[in-house]
Amino acid sequence: MSKWLRLSLVLFAVLTVGLSCQNLVEKDKAAVRALVEGDTTYFKGGTASGQDTTDGYSLLDDTTMGLWWRSPQTHDSVPVIDVGVEGDSAWVSWHQHNYGGIIHWIKTSDTTAEKWTKPLVEKVQLNAIFRREGDQAEVSRGWKLQKISLVDGTSDTVNTVTIDSLKIRSSLRDITIHDPLNTYYFTDSLVTFTPAEQLTLTLYTNATEGYAWLHAFWGIFFVRLPFEDMGNGVYQGTWNAQLWPGFRFAIFDLMTRNTLMDKTAPYDFKGWLFPYLIKNAD
Repeated sequence: MSKWLRLSLVLFAVLTVGLSCQNLVEKDKAAVRALVEGDTTYFKGGTASGQDTTDGYSLLDDTTMGLWWRSPQTHDSVPVIDVGVEGDSAWVSWHQHNYGGIIHWIKTSDTTAEKWTKPLVEKVQLNAIFRREGDQAEVSRGWKLQKISLVDGTSDTVNTVTIDSLKIRSSLRDITIHDPLNTYYFTDSLVTFTPAEQLTLTLYTNATEGYAWLHAFWGIFFVRLPFEDMGNGVYQGTWNAQLWPGFRFAIFDLMTRNTLMDKTAPYDFKGWLFPYLIKNAD
C-alpha cells in the first residue's frame, strides 16, 4: 500500500470519527433544548417576567402619588435557547423579551387623577446546567436539569439602574447574592424558608432616586411589597414568607423614580427573580 493511500485512509477515518462525534453533540443539544421547551416549572415565560398581571393582586399607594401596575404582557413567540455541550455536562442560556405597558393613575390634586400609560419592553435571561445521568438511548439522551440560576430582567433600549447585590437575612439564614446569572442552585436543594419566616430584604443599587419592590404570590393572590429608601441607593423591606409549602419565586423590582413620576420618561427597570422553596422545619 502506498504512503499516499495510507495517509488518505487515516484522514478519512479521522474525518468520519469527527463527523460522528459532531452528530452526537448536535443530538445532545437537541435533547437538552427539548427538555427546556417542555419544562413548565423553571423556564415558562411567566416565571421570567415582571409580574403585575395576575388576577387577585391589589394595587398599593406605593408611589405616594397614585396607583400603578403593569398591563398583561406578551412574549417572543419562541424564546432563544443557547446550548453548549462538553462531555456529560451541558450549559443553557434561555432568553426572552416581554412586551406590555406600565400604567400609573397619578394624583394631580386631592380630588383628581390622570392615567399615564407607557410602553414596556424587557429582556430576561435564565442560565441552567444539565448533567447526563441516564442512558444515551433514552429520548432525553440521559440529560437531567441539575442547577438553575436566578433570572435577570432588564428594560430594553433604556437601562440606567443596576442591582449590585441582594441580602436576605432572618434568624435562620444570611444570604448575599452579587451576580444573578452566575449564582446557581441545585433544583433538589433550593434555598428553603419555613412558613411565615420573617425575612429582612436589602437591595444595594446605583439608584439614589428610585423605587424598589418585592413581588411574590400568596396562594392565588399577588403581593407587592414596597421597600423603604434607606438612602445612597439602599432599599430595605421586611416580609413574611408564604405559609403554603412548595416551589415559589420572588421578583426584586427596581425602577427610576422618573419611570412613574415623569409622563415622558422611558421605562427604566432592573429585576432579579429568586427561586426558593417553602418547607416545614424538620
